Order: sequence, then structure tokens, then C-alpha cells
Amino acid sequence: MLGSMVQKFVLGCLLVCFSGCSTVGYYHQSVSGHFKLISKREPIVNIVNDSTRDENLVNQLRLAQELRLFASEKLKLPDNDSYRSYVQLDQPYVTWNVFAAPEFSISLHQWCFLVIGCVPYRGYFDEADARRYAEQISMQGLDVYVAGVPAYSTLGWFDDPLLSSMLDRGELVTAAYIFHELAHQQFYLKGDGAFNEAFATSVEEIGVLLWLHEQNRKDEVRNYENWLAQKKLFSSFIETNRDEFDALYQKDYDLEEMRVEKEILIAEMRRKFSKLSSENKHIARYEKWMSGPLNNAQLGAISLYRELVPAFRSLFTLCGRDFERFYSRVEVIASSSEEERVELLQSAKNCT
Repeated sequence: MLGSMVQKFVLGCLLVCFSGCSTVGYYHQSVSGHFKLISKREPIVNIVNDSTRDENLVNQLRLAQELRLFASEKLKLPDNDSYRSYVQLDQPYVTWNVFAAPEFSISLHQWCFLVIGCVPYRGYFDEADARRYAEQISMQGLDVYVAGVPAYSTLGWFDDPLLSSMLDRGELVTAAYIFHELAHQQFYLKGDGAFNEAFATSVEEIGVLLWLHEQNRKDEVRNYENWLAQKKLFSSFIETNRDEFDALYQKDYDLEEMRVEKEILIAEMRRKFSKLSSENKHIARYEKWMSGPLNNAQLGAISLYRELVPAFRSLFTLCGRDFERFYSRVEVIASSSEEERVELLQSAKNCT
């Protein structure tokens, strides 16, 4: 009994970072990081009923409770004990993900694990560990990108806690995190990170809009829809440029010539973004992101979450905006091969 519980605990902790590896050190940081986190959990109901607790935190947690109830009742997401406890972090992110890609390829590197399959990033609870690993694989010739992660899901293996990093960015972002992570518990396809992340992102966006609509917050609905439109515009900008990089990598250039041409494309991408952001003030908010390395790993990280979102959103509409029908159809599509499922999703004309 105890051995089974320990085994489940270890496997669950590994799911936290959505990646696998063969080194003892990596397993240790995954297990110890998750254990430290869940050991700090406090039931949210205890905090909100404690008159000595910070009033702002209590209000945030009451809102989180409403969002958690909404997720299960309206979005038909799992009704379990996830996000019913709270952990105060001493840092802005809970984990850091390392993305990597070959120097001359737009395909993200995959890390494989027996339980969850191959995934396109590797997570660390300690930022320094993530950056050390990124530097290590960069020296092997890979493009790398490190991103902080405010929330995560153990896919239902554990009762995931609500984190302070999920509360600090406002109501709609808190809603997005809760809906997104519960969507991973609702559906997870082993070995297909792009399908999983786009599915969860689509549920997140649909859920936030429904939350605002149900409260008749019309102005905020318009603002959120405009924000989504800007995200879509930026995503399209990234995809167009990734296509240009992909076309370059197909050419028969020698190593140095390819590197020169790649740097030219990066400079041109920055120039195009500068022009785009000068014409659209909302796009300017991506300026800090654009000041990063702009390598294959960074561009691939954006595409991972966004590329299939329009197709999932369209399928939800075809399913009559019925979440249970939508989830059932996603399960059917997911049972096909990778190429077939993308084609089925993007070409869907109905919900059957």
C-alpha cells in the first residue's frame, strides 16, 4: 500500500513539469519541488473565514472560489479538490520551462517520458537550474528559450493548489489559469503538446468570455475580445515569420551562409514588428518579448499554445457551444494519428 502510494507520488510529481529525463538530479528536483509546494497548502475555506488574514488576499480567494465553481458547473470541467487550497510563493513563477530547437529547424525538441509521452519543454522548480540546463544544451548547438510558468497541472494525479502567482495579474488572468489547468485534467493526449496546449487555451478563452457574459459585463467582453484579437494578430505575425525561417532552412546553404541568412531574417522580423507596433499600440505590449533571442525555440513556444486555437474554437461552435459534446468530439479526433487529427480538427464542418 505504502509502496504504491510512493510510486504514485513520484510519478505525479514528474507530471508537474510535463517532461521526463534519465538523470537522478532531474527526478530529484521534480519530486522535492512538488513536495515542498504541496506541504505549504492551506484550505481556501479556512483562509476566507479567518478575520486576521489580509483582506485583499481573502477577496482574491473568494473570487477564485467562484471561478472554481463556475468551471465545474458551466464549463463542465472536473469537479475535484484542485484549486481549493492555496500556496503563497516567494517568487513570481512556480516553475520555469526550457524550450529548445535545432539551430536550423522550426521544430521544437522533444523530451520523452513513459507515462506522458514526448513533450516539447522541460520544467524546473528552480530558475537557476532551468538556466543552467538551457546553457548546457545551448553549448550543444540548440536554440534555447526559458519561460517562467505561473501555473501548472498534475493532470488529476494530485489536488493542485491555487498559487499566489495565479492571483497577482488580475481577475481575468486568474480565471484563465484556473480554466486552462482544469482543461488539462479534462483532456490530455499523451505525446502531443501542441494539441493539448491549444485545447486548454481554447477552453480558457471560451470560459473567460462566458464568465463575463453571464455577469452582463458588456464593456469587459468587448475589451477581452479585442485583447484576443491582438493575440491572434501577433500569433499570425509569428507564424508568418516562422514560415520564412522554415523556407530558409530548406535551402542548400553551407553552415556560415545559413547563419548569416538567419540573422538577416531575425533583423527583418524585428523591423516588421517595429512597423506593426507603431500602427497598433496594443501590439506594442509584445515589445519586451520581441527583445529576446528570437530564435527557433522562442518562436516555437508561441506557436505551441496558439496555432490550433482557432480550429478548437470553431469546433466548439460547431458543437452548439455545448461543452460536453465538444469534449467528446475532441476525444474522438484525438484517437486518430497526429496528421489525421490536425486535418480532422481544421477541416471540421460539424460535431460528428
